Amino acid sequence: AVGTNGAAPPRPAREGASTPSVPPRTKGQDLTTVLKATFECMDDGVVVVDNDGRFLFFNEAARAILGLGALDSAPEEWSSAYGCFRSDKVTPYPSEELPLARAMRGERAEDEFFVRNPNIPKGAAIHVRGTPLVSGAGARIGAAVVFRDVTQRRLAEQTVRRLAQAVEKATDAVVITDAQARIEYVNPAFEEITGYPRDEAVGRPVTFLETGGSTDPGSAEPELRQVALNGGHHTALHRRRTGEMFPAQQTTTPVRDDRGNLTHFVSVMTDVTGQRRAEARESEMQLARLIQRKLYPTRAPALKSFDLAGAVFPADATCGDYLDYFPMGHGRVGIAVGDVSGHGFGPALLMAETRAYLRSLAKGTRDIGKIVQSLNQFLHRDTELERFVTLMFVVVDSLRRSLTYTSAGHVPGFVLDRSGAPRRVLESTSIPLGIFRDAPVEVSPEIRLEDGDLFVLLTDGVMEAENQRGEFFERDRALGLVAELRSQSSRRIVTGLYKAIESFRSPGPRADDITAVVGKALPTG
Repeated sequence: AVGTNGAAPPRPAREGASTPSVPPRTKGQDLTTVLKATFECMDDGVVVVDNDGRFLFFNEAARAILGLGALDSAPEEWSSAYGCFRSDKVTPYPSEELPLARAMRGERAEDEFFVRNPNIPKGAAIHVRGTPLVSGAGARIGAAVVFRDVTQRRLAEQTVRRLAQAVEKATDAVVITDAQARIEYVNPAFEEITGYPRDEAVGRPVTFLETGGSTDPGSAEPELRQVALNGGHHTALHRRRTGEMFPAQQTTTPVRDDRGNLTHFVSVMTDVTGQRRAEARESEMQLARLIQRKLYPTRAPALKSFDLAGAVFPADATCGDYLDYFPMGHGRVGIAVGDVSGHGFGPALLMAETRAYLRSLAKGTRDIGKIVQSLNQFLHRDTELERFVTLMFVVVDSLRRSLTYTSAGHVPGFVLDRSGAPRRVLESTSIPLGIFRDAPVEVSPEIRLEDGDLFVLLTDGVMEAENQRGEFFERDRALGLVAELRSQSSRRIVTGLYKAIESFRSPGPRADDITAVVGKALPTG
């Protein structure tokens, strides 16, 4: 049957059934309860105020983020009450510019600021969105803000920016590829090292540098994967855009997502051309050092009535100092002590050339003036303008117990008497060799030696050794030490002089080579 209003009459209640009771709440009250519960579950802070700025709702997330809950403060006091600052963390944020205050004025506002107060002394960066609240009739009834703590995000972004800046400024090439080993990013160092601009490299397989431009990535990704799994390091020859090949050390690291899936490769590539050249040069220098050591005499020749010893102590792998002995016949021996200008491989070669010329010339004549004059002409022909050789050439006559010498711009030598006092200075007699072709060469008169007399020949590395206070070893200190050691053998005197210089000078590599020769006139009895 149908009732008079057209509706079906209600069915009678079943026997024994109870009539449900309805809670005395409105639909609006139900919605408010649900909304409040929802807002309390949010990680974002939610705050609602009325038109006068009185807080109507302040969820737990808002209290945690701001460090404070709802305060009984006027809107113009909000900034100071909650400790709001601009992003520089120093300048107070004006209360009237806060997104909540602007929303109360009917604006939609969004901004980011910094909050610091006693409850959050380290502070927090907060991103805020403010919205005016309007009734169904269109009247403004308050405002609400939703905000979240973005401190960690900003720190992460800052870290990323710094990393990006570091990668952009790195001197090593950095390459990022996708999982298929196609290039997605290269830094400026890659462009500088390889010559390929970024737009020509992006999109190509990373192995195009090794394959000379192949665009087939088929084997690239497995190769990189294997390299990464094996430690990520390998050395390969790469091709620059000009076609020139260069050696590079490369470290490749796989990048995976949270589920462990391979997403990218990051490779750091170092051009080791200079390193390889330096290694090759060092190897050559060591070989040159071995060869040069064989050119130095292992011991002084035995002379009747003389105790003779000398040694060279190089500053570098190769040496520009020169020491040699020459048999001159009839109990005479020539001693050459020289110094080539400069250091390194070039002076070492010139030293070897000087040795070869002197040995050859000494076989043809016993006139040391002619020997040195011919040597000067040869060196003048062979040397460059900035190269020259200083040379002290002494001839010791064991039968006459005397010496004669010529010195081409070399540091002075000395004759000391048996008490250790200087008796004669062997001054320079001409200019260094190799400068002027026809420079005159003078030979000293014969200098007789008595029992116990010593002669000392040095290079400037002895006198110019410098300590940490800027003081030089100088000749007086050297001669004083020789005088103290005069009762010992010539070899011990040379060794003692070198040890004294090493103790005196500043720590670290020596600035110059050191050469010393000592001869003692033995008693004739």
